[in-house]
Amino acid sequence: MAPPKLSSTFTKRLKEARLALGISQRELGRRIGLSEDVVSSRVTRYELGTSEPDFATAGRLAKELGVPLAYLLADSDILADIILSAANMPAAEQRKLAAELRAKVRK
Repeated sequence: MAPPKLSSTFTKRLKEARLALGISQRELGRRIGLSEDVVSSRVTRYELGTSEPDFATAGRLAKELGVPLAYLLADSDILADIILSAANMPAAEQRKLAAELRAKVRK
């Protein structure tokens, strides 16, 4: 069975995060350790959705962009916003938020 295709939201968020950081595709490729002969074209293909990074590479992309991998993979913009917001909170606040969300779901 083939692995599922990454969604267009992944490609959109990848590009948006890169642009927000103010770096080129080439620079992002370099930062995640791609070989010099493919740095720009590989990231271009990731952003266009014509090629997909493996899980480890997706993790390196997220780390370099300063976002959680879950943010890039979230299947809705609302969930992505929640993930990004929570990631920027201190751990104690994250635990409190998680408890509050679990309590709301149980109601």
